[in-house]
Amino acid sequence: MKIGVIGVGAIAQIMHVPYLAELPKADIHAIADPGENVVETFGDRYNVSHRYTESTALIEDQADTLDGVVITTPMHTHAEVAVAALEADLHTFVEKPVAVTPDDAQQVIDAAAETDAVCMVGYMKRFDPGFQKFRAEVNELSEIDLVTSTVIPPDVGAVIEENYDIVYADLDDAFIEESNSKRRQQVEAAVGTDDEMLTKAYEYHLESICHDINALRSAFGSVERIDHVDVFKGWKYVTAQLRYEGDRRCILESGATDRKWYDERIHADAPEGSASIEFSNAFIKNTPSDVRTKLGMDETTETQYTPSSDEPFKRELRHFLECMEGEAEPRTPPEESKRDVELIADLIRTYDKEGEASSVSR
Repeated sequence: MKIGVIGVGAIAQIMHVPYLAELPKADIHAIADPGENVVETFGDRYNVSHRYTESTALIEDQADTLDGVVITTPMHTHAEVAVAALEADLHTFVEKPVAVTPDDAQQVIDAAAETDAVCMVGYMKRFDPGFQKFRAEVNELSEIDLVTSTVIPPDVGAVIEENYDIVYADLDDAFIEESNSKRRQQVEAAVGTDDEMLTKAYEYHLESICHDINALRSAFGSVERIDHVDVFKGWKYVTAQLRYEGDRRCILESGATDRKWYDERIHADAPEGSASIEFSNAFIKNTPSDVRTKLGMDETTETQYTPSSDEPFKRELRHFLECMEGEAEPRTPPEESKRDVELIADLIRTYDKEGEASSVSR
């Protein structure tokens, strides 16, 4: 199947492009990136002859040749590029989040409804063998007393610099300013304010925790109520008390640090024990997540699982190809990602110093 890759930034260079090249059914037929140096480097490296600096040009020129596209552009461009690809009847894989605003997310959903093409959002944690084992263990618990979810990534740039040789795009200042301005406008529209602390909080935490918000929904259902939200240390930390289906309570913690190690985990407490997962560093290939269960009252049995080192990024791309062939339905459709965007926007919008409760359904 002929695939176009739109956006060849760090994560695409580390994960998407190499794994697409490894998959026997995928043929990287065209690439696009605003950095001409990036396009030339990776066009040569992967023997891709069709090279573009604009996504619209790739879609217009290659729509009749390509079977699908993988979109790994900055998040504020996801919706625009995905809609264009879907309107060209191309199977579309778009990295998370599907959009910055719920309205733009809805545009992707509407475009997908008008075509027979597949639309799938890149939530790689849903394809993590460790997470799949964790969810199975949660389903074995009698009931859930409390869920805690912690997401405190490291200085991602430093981690990438230490482990990979990334080709960064040579872009002029005017292009960067225009792109940043578009991103700011979308962030302000999503949270309904131009308050610098809140817009920065939303911009960072949307991109950071949407994976985990999606994973929590997969394991525990929809959020029915936000009981309390706090934003502190400037914009860097967000904590929230959430109620999932069946009045299951969740404490959500999201933060930003300059450390070089990941702290990303979900823990579920039940009357008879607990199940937890500690996710591996998402930017280091083939590092498995650890799953632990602890069961018993008088006597305790503790089990640690390391299910597989099979890379979630590769697994989700393989799933996308299966969906393109009609062998599966997308596990992570855009409707789910819209709900993630709405919930994270709700967290920021409902923040106040007194933590007034609000009801939602996400």
